[in-house]
Amino acid sequence: MPYVNTVLGPVDSSELGPTLTHEHITCSSAGVSVTYPELLDKTALIDVAVEDLSKARIAGIKTFVDITTMDLGRDVRLQAEVSRRTGVHIICATGSWLDTPRSLWDKSPETIASLWAREIHNGIDGTDIKPGVIKVATNETISELEELMLRSAAKTQMQTGVPISTHTPPLSRVGEDQLNILKEEGADLKKVYIGHVNSTLENDYLTKMLDHGATLGMDHFFPGGPPGTPNWEERTRVIRDLISAGYGDRIMLSHDWNVGATSTPCWYLSREENPDGWTLVSLKVLPRLKELGATEDDLQEIMVNNPRRFFGIA
Repeated sequence: MPYVNTVLGPVDSSELGPTLTHEHITCSSAGVSVTYPELLDKTALIDVAVEDLSKARIAGIKTFVDITTMDLGRDVRLQAEVSRRTGVHIICATGSWLDTPRSLWDKSPETIASLWAREIHNGIDGTDIKPGVIKVATNETISELEELMLRSAAKTQMQTGVPISTHTPPLSRVGEDQLNILKEEGADLKKVYIGHVNSTLENDYLTKMLDHGATLGMDHFFPGGPPGTPNWEERTRVIRDLISAGYGDRIMLSHDWNVGATSTPCWYLSREENPDGWTLVSLKVLPRLKELGATEDDLQEIMVNNPRRFFGIA
């Protein structure tokens, strides 16, 4: 049976249940929690994360994909503690965000893929915690370094079967370019998730990526962002339109939020600005989709079946 690596060990993919597919417990920078621990009070962060994630569990969430990479201050021991205390499966990530370490800049895709595959096979930072997803990120115009990371992710996916999840900037159309590079390198596009694409309402952009076989991450719903960013109700209507067009089998939902950060964009919401936390999808987006005509089967597909198929590996 297909399985998924979580921070508490492998689980059968059928056990994932309703899943938030692009989140963070904390966001920082590599080494900050060790070198400057006063900037991230881990004990307090764990307590807050447990409180907020427990609310999501009560709202129906069973699995949480923490897409934080090494350059974003990934802390798998913290993730494991939160998972133990909440009973929520947490899937962690290998790969790179936009702060790729200089030590990788001159390496080949093969070398970088070997590093990421080692984490998948052997564990992270001296633990037996293995990632269940490969994260990569680009700006609106893909740089040579970002292209290197994409090609490295494709090679890692081909070696391990672990899926790829990408970051795209708000209101951009760079997802198509990401897919073209991944496809050129041999990646299975059915195992590629293009993130943050519901920052745009451009249907042709979304359907082109779906027609490539990719999964779309409808994972931005909170207010804020650059001028022109749609609100959560507008984003929800786009999801309903895509379901009606037959694309419900390649859509997943999330928030892209965290409870503690030392480096985030200026429009990232604080806990005070975001009282819904990790429950907005469960308590607002899903009910609104039903009001717009989505069926229970549609919601089961998006929240349960799609994550099970996407994250499960043989």
